[in-house]
Amino acid sequence: MSLRVEILSALFSFVAIVPRTEADDPERVRPSTGTVGQLRKAATEAADTLGEHLDAGHDWLYRRVQHLFEDIDLRFVGSEQAPIVVPLSPLRIGFDSELIHRQGGLDLAANPDVEATVLLPNLERRLKLFITSSDLQESPRDPTVEDNPVRAGARFVPRSHIEFELGVRVKMWPSGFAALRWTPEFSAGAVRVRPFAKTYVESGLGLGASGGITLERWSDRWIVRSASYANWVRNTSATEWSQSFIVGYARAVIQERRYDSLATGRDLACGAAARVSVFGDRVSRTSSYEASVLMKRPLRSGWLYGYVEPVVRWERDSGWHPDVGVRFGFDALFWGLASLPTEVASYCR
Repeated sequence: MSLRVEILSALFSFVAIVPRTEADDPERVRPSTGTVGQLRKAATEAADTLGEHLDAGHDWLYRRVQHLFEDIDLRFVGSEQAPIVVPLSPLRIGFDSELIHRQGGLDLAANPDVEATVLLPNLERRLKLFITSSDLQESPRDPTVEDNPVRAGARFVPRSHIEFELGVRVKMWPSGFAALRWTPEFSAGAVRVRPFAKTYVESGLGLGASGGITLERWSDRWIVRSASYANWVRNTSATEWSQSFIVGYARAVIQERRYDSLATGRDLACGAAARVSVFGDRVSRTSSYEASVLMKRPLRSGWLYGYVEPVVRWERDSGWHPDVGVRFGFDALFWGLASLPTEVASYCR
């Protein structure tokens, strides 16, 4: 507990002495706006290079997915109702992998990551559908060691920053879940504050609660960020927590609302960040330490981002032996057409 207090004290001290500049904040990578009907027809130009083939494949899949969503939605229009224009649905497909040298040898782990907000206004009317592979607790732990089946369901947004989710976790024995999430955002002077609180229940797991808070400050595209997190499960009385401290430089960030992306620095689109994290499985018991340096940049046309992250980890179960390795992966954003530069901007030019 004292270690977390020391880390937070160091963060506040650093934030207090960092001078405030008027330089630009990092660019925000956001999904394209518009409707499915506005999508341009397939380009007639033949692709010659590998990059052009990747762009063509991206746009082909993007159009197919969007038109599929539109076809599904229009089936639910009543005979006496005027159809609502179908907007574009943002989709992100990621892949995370990790190669770690432990005492017993090399370990390789990999996991896909999917996040989609499916906008079907004629079906939804007052709710949003979603598909995600993130865990229900939104834990900032390494995604390569977590086996998280896909979750799908409906999301109600009765008020700003308040969401209610109801859905099912897709696995061999499906389980139902419900969650109430609160994610406001405000500023305290030059510091941006993002609290996060979630109460959830899942069949087979029971009642639980997770939450955290991120504090960050930007100065000439340099970032200082603290991310605190805790999760509690009633049936087992189990508590896990983490504290991360991030310092880095970013010219652009991917605009997402997932707490685990903020806590790990994966929301960077173009930049580098050093991170120190502490994890625990009881209120006063530490289970592991981790230090890493994340480097991320666009690989193609502002829609494909790759990262590499050297990491050192010390775990209690292995006698605090330093395990050295590297994480690497990519994020493919289907947030616009690669053939339209105004929709998919390029960063780090």
